[in-house]
Order: sequence, then C-alpha cells, then structure tokens
Amino acid sequence: MAENNKKFRINFFDVVIVVIVACVVIAAYVFLNRGETAAATKKLTYKIELNETTPGMENYIRIGDDLTENTKNYHMGKVVDFEVKPYTKITPDYENNRFVDSADPSHNTVVITVEADVTETDSSFAVDGQFIVRAGTEIFVKGEGYAGEGYVVEINR
Repeated sequence: MAENNKKFRINFFDVVIVVIVACVVIAAYVFLNRGETAAATKKLTYKIELNETTPGMENYIRIGDDLTENTKNYHMGKVVDFEVKPYTKITPDYENNRFVDSADPSHNTVVITVEADVTETDSSFAVDGQFIVRAGTEIFVKGEGYAGEGYVVEINR
C-alpha cells in the first residue's frame, strides 16, 4: 500500500478562521475588563424624608445606624443626623374655598441625613455600586428596629 504523504498547507479559509477567533478573544477581553478600573469613591450626604411615621419611631433611630434599602437589601450608608417634624397634609378649607396645610397629630415626618461612600456616574451616584441615589427617588428604608417609606429630598456633595 502506498502511504498518503499529505502535507499540511495553510490556505485562505484557515487564515479567516484564525482572524475571526482572534477578534472574538480580543472583544471578550475588552468587554469583560472594561469596568475593572478602580473608580474613585467620594463622600456624599443625602437626606431621606419619611412621611406618615408613627410617633415614637425617632426613639429607635440612632446616629451611626446602617441603613438598608428594604426591597433589594442594598446598603444605603450610615445615619449622620435625623430630625422630627410634624406631618402635614393638604386638606380643603371649605369656609374660605381653598386648600391649606394642616398638621396630623397621629403621624410625624422624619428627615434622616445619610452619609455614604459613592461612585459618581453621569446621571447618578451609586452606593457600593448598587443603590442609586437620585433626588426624588421613592425608597423603602430599614434600620435596626424601624422601617419606612419616603423620598430622597436633598443631595449634598
């Protein structure tokens, strides 16, 4: 029997396959390593206004508490300060035919000042890369022994 003496020769299709595989590897490397640059973190202070809280909730809030976003358990930062104000709501004044702010004695408004290390993007701040801080965002917050629903009302850089 005659031996098949075939030599391996590189043709055009072999070159095309090698180029395609190289492009895929380079694209995967660039895509997977684009976010690894260490983003600079900075301190951010923001205020959360919790409306319609029960009186006495302020007794559970302590400076230094870690706050957590209640729906996804994202870390939000540490409590730096808090303030209790009477809860007001808009009610109709039928005698004068207008709407007025009236105090509700059965509820309070608690404004919690939170400090967190954030990374800044073009449109928002991210606490630990997860919780997005934007003014006007509705949030559900919990601390140790208390929880509430409110909004981010102020952001200070």
